[in-house]
Amino acid sequence: MANPIKKMDDQLVSAIKNDDHYAFDQLFHKYGSSLFSFVVSVLKDDFEAEEAVQDVFLKIWEKRRDLDTSLSFKSYLFTIALNTTKNRYRKKLQENKYKQDLAFEFNANRTSDLDVFEYRNLLDYVDKIIEKLPPSRREIFILSKKDGLKNSEIAQLLHISEQTVKNQLVSAMKFLRSEAVKDDNEPGFFFFLFFYRL
Repeated sequence: MANPIKKMDDQLVSAIKNDDHYAFDQLFHKYGSSLFSFVVSVLKDDFEAEEAVQDVFLKIWEKRRDLDTSLSFKSYLFTIALNTTKNRYRKKLQENKYKQDLAFEFNANRTSDLDVFEYRNLLDYVDKIIEKLPPSRREIFILSKKDGLKNSEIAQLLHISEQTVKNQLVSAMKFLRSEAVKDDNEPGFFFFLFFYRL
């Protein structure tokens, strides 16, 4: 006897293969909550989990013509969700790494531990000083330091020469150091120390 849940899913999948938005909404309402619970348990962020769930269903809609009703839709859905969550988690770690490194550098030069308030202020400081960079230079800097791309990868992505990427990064470093030493405070000083090593 056919599994009634799979049978219902198969009917909905067949419908969305024919561009049925109502069937798509039904699948979203059926699996959206459980998918969100799964994703948020990993990402620990409601807003990011909601975005991830939306990404998953967007991929389902984009690939609706390729859906196979002989396979379990639920398994397929959660496989996409798992891959999406893994990618977002890796990106989240990478995005925060350079700021966390800075915070550790700051803390290593202090006689007392960095408290939560100081840590948050330091991360905010990093964002504010980077925001002062010209848009194109800021984009290259973030792709390099935040996303961890190589100069050759940035050059290919932005359709510019690798030398241009190098020049922009050098200019960005000079600017960030000059801005940091202008600030007569500990975050500015340790920001300078951190980026001087890069």
